[in-house]
Amino acid sequence: MLDKVANILLNPQFVNFANNTKYTVTTESFFKATGRPAAIMLDKKVDLDTRKYAATKEGLYQTLCVAIYLTMIPFIFQKYGFKYAQKFMKGDKDFPAFRDAKEFLNYEKLTKMELHERKGHKLLAKISDTLKANEDDKLTLKEHLLNDEKPPKFPFPKGVIELSNLVGTVIGLAWIASELSNHILHPIMSCLGFKQNAKCNESDNSAKVKKLEEVA
Repeated sequence: MLDKVANILLNPQFVNFANNTKYTVTTESFFKATGRPAAIMLDKKVDLDTRKYAATKEGLYQTLCVAIYLTMIPFIFQKYGFKYAQKFMKGDKDFPAFRDAKEFLNYEKLTKMELHERKGHKLLAKISDTLKANEDDKLTLKEHLLNDEKPPKFPFPKGVIELSNLVGTVIGLAWIASELSNHILHPIMSCLGFKQNAKCNESDNSAKVKKLEEVA
């Protein structure tokens, strides 16, 4: 049994997944959006209306977090974090002149494939024909991909992307999501027909909702 668990944890695909901030945060938010409302609904100590209210609010909040993360990270933090780092590192051999973060990520995906898998792969068309690791290299990066068992890898750009994702996660989820939820969740809840004071006064119900959210 332990061997099977170890094989899963040491699987290259699982390791790559675990090291990717975007994948892990999205997965965590997805499970929160489903698991926490389910846990709230299972708490029989609180009346049904309050449970429904708290579960729906939690589900909407986590969905909002996923939406903010998936839109802000690639289009703002990842894009401009990569751009400014590339400008700062211009000419450095550890940071080739990729067009943008997307081109680098496509290149990185190809480097993780076997040589026979890369040939004819659709991602090759997304790599510049003239891009080189440095001026002294006789081959382009695309030629390395087509000829080398182990093409050049560039951990620095990868680190820049992961750092940008991390900064975006902190700002997007800890600050922006919290601020937006204060303005849009209650109107959405009202449109869905939820009234916070359906069976008890508003202060008592708010306390129950807060307690349910903390338990979940």
